[in-house]
Amino acid sequence: MAVVNAVATAWNAALDARRPLAVARTIGATLGRATLGLVLAQLLPAFPTTVIGIPAGIGLYALLQVGPATVVEPSTAQTATLLVLAALTAAPARIGARQPVHEALHSEQN
Repeated sequence: MAVVNAVATAWNAALDARRPLAVARTIGATLGRATLGLVLAQLLPAFPTTVIGIPAGIGLYALLQVGPATVVEPSTAQTATLLVLAALTAAPARIGARQPVHEALHSEQN
């Protein structure tokens, strides 16, 4: 369920950013820079969340667990979470940034 939520959030963020991406491209941003900007905008709030949330979740799991289990190192889980979020954001951002600038700025449906 969390994966579906992450995909939907990343996709909607890219769709909502079509017009600002078009404006950035009109003032000289390349397709790569526009995509990178949207990815970084998604990672800024995700970073503190993973830094706090993953260790807290692992601690809660360890507190409530009965029996032996393997615990994932927080740094590995944090890195994986941020990389997955970056990938989920980059794909729709790239697709949205490829839309011609005049269409993105002219459309009332964006």
